[in-house]
Parts: sequence; C-alpha cells; structure tokens
Amino acid sequence: MNLDLLKELIKTPGISGFESRIRNFIKNEIKDKNLDSIFIDKLGNLICIKNGESDKKILLISHMDELGLVVSSIDESGFIGFKKIGGIEDQILISRVVKILGEKEVFGVIGFLPPHLIIESKSNEVIPWHSLKIDIGAKSKEEVLNKGIKIGDPIVFEKEVYFIDDFVISRGIDDRFGCFILLNLINEYKDKKPKNSLIFVFSTEEEIGLRGASVIAPQLNPDLIIAVDSISSTDIYNTPTVYKNSVLVGNGPVIRKVDARMIVDEELFEFVYNLAKKENIPIQIAVSGGSTDASISETSYIGYKSIPICFPVRYTHSTVEISSLKDGENLIKLLNVLINYEL
Repeated sequence: MNLDLLKELIKTPGISGFESRIRNFIKNEIKDKNLDSIFIDKLGNLICIKNGESDKKILLISHMDELGLVVSSIDESGFIGFKKIGGIEDQILISRVVKILGEKEVFGVIGFLPPHLIIESKSNEVIPWHSLKIDIGAKSKEEVLNKGIKIGDPIVFEKEVYFIDDFVISRGIDDRFGCFILLNLINEYKDKKPKNSLIFVFSTEEEIGLRGASVIAPQLNPDLIIAVDSISSTDIYNTPTVYKNSVLVGNGPVIRKVDARMIVDEELFEFVYNLAKKENIPIQIAVSGGSTDASISETSYIGYKSIPICFPVRYTHSTVEISSLKDGENLIKLLNVLINYEL
C-alpha cells in the first residue's frame, strides 16, 4: 500500500460542498491510469469508467467529502462564529486547531475558558457550537477581513496522520480510506481489463444527506452498486451492549446489512457473504445507525441492487479515528473477486 498517497488523501481538505481540492487531487492521481472516461457531473461527483470484457456494470462509490465547519459571523472584536457541516458532536469542538480556507489558509483555535477564570463550576456541561468562537489572533473585524476571510468560507480541522503497526490514525479516515481503496483498484486495472465494466465514483456531500450519490445511478444504470465506506467499530470500551463487539477493527471488511436507511437485499447479502467465505476472506456483519451512499443509490429512479461493504473505524466522526490497513487490504481482495465475477 502506498501510505504516502493515503496520507495526502486524508490531509487534503474537502468538506461537504467544498470538495474542489480533494476532487482535483484525485483527478490528478488517475489521469494516467488508462481509464476510458473521466468526467465531473453537475453535483461535482468525479466519475471514472473502465470498460471490461462484459457489458455488465459494477459501480463502486466512495465519498470525497469530510466533516467541517463554515464561517457564519465575524464580530467586532475579531472572533469568528461558525456553523457545523455534517454530524459533529459539540463536545469535540473545544480546544481544536482549525484551518480557515479563505483567500489564503489561516489557522485558528476554538478556545476554552481556563479553569483559573471559571467562577461557577460547570465541568460536565457541553458548550453548544453556537456559543463557541474561533480565535485567529485578530483584534478587530477589519483585521479578519484583511486576512481574506469572509462569511461562507469553509473550515477544516487540522489533521495529523500516524501509521502505527497495522493502524492508520487520523481525522478524516471516513471516507478517504474508501477513496484510497478505489484508487488502488483503478491502479490495479491500469494495464488490464476487468471482467465486468467498472464505474468508480468519488461522490460529494455524503455527510449532509447523501446528496451527490442521489443522482449517480440514473446517469449510469449499473447492474450492481457497492458503497465503500466506513462502519463504526464496536470494540470500544464504552459501546452500548446492543452493539458491543459485533464489529472489530482488524477482523476484516464488513457488510453493513442493516442501518438507519437501508436493509441489504437478502439474495445480494447471501451472495457477497458466501463469496467472501469461499475465498477465505474474513468478513463481518453489521447492524448500525447512520447510512451510506448505497441506501440512496438503491432507491434512485427504478431501483438498483446496492450493498455497502465497509472498513471498521474506531471513534467515527471524532477528531481522531483509527482503522486497520489489513482490513483495507482484505476489502480490496473482496472487491477484486466481485469485480471479476460473472454477474
């Protein structure tokens, strides 16, 4: 695995609705991979086609976007208000370094009142996002504006990426690891044809309602859709017992059988699950909340066979996520089997 590529994918900013930087990065990575078609649709989805030996089409989709913030106000003292983009819990915002992507990149912090200045103890209280401000060291609104910051500018959490043993640790593994898996498959078929024709989609605005994926299937009419995304692992010490230890990091890719918006078709589930078992690829089954691009793709237009096949991630949607490179490798193996299976 090219870990330098994974690191750059994770670190390149691209919150929902502001995916141009990550889209351009991915587009540059695939420009010499002998794809038969590369285009961007009206919602900003990056779509790549590799013709196969068969006219059957498998669509693989991973979302480019990440959670983030957007500038919503600038007060007279130079502090910056923000709105959350995507499912971010308020308790992870305090004491974070952020980067405002205005005319130039400006670092700031979401500050925390020191204990020395707290008069009434409220240690268990979560401060709501709308009561927080970003401090860039400015002393006035004019100074903020002079730095090229304006209302509506995207804001990303500052990210560091660590590789420790089998683990990748960072913010934004969801779903840049999925994009990385698709890039590995694109590279694998650079000089050869897969059995089935392949459509690789790097989608937009997944984190704010699966918006990019909602228009994909009717454009391309695939025979099978596979969403390659994260799934929250349940091998965390404080996981509720209803989910505890059902999905473990390092135990292989996961069929997300039931989530908040989708139940995988019974026949399709059995097909993929049994295929993994037959190929001795470790496979897990998940019942969870949340959802993936597979759910909205499944119900688009006339309806499409769709399945989410995921990699487990600890601490999803936090500022520090953990995933297993081995799970990614096994997911690539499983996708390769599916890609070359006669549909």
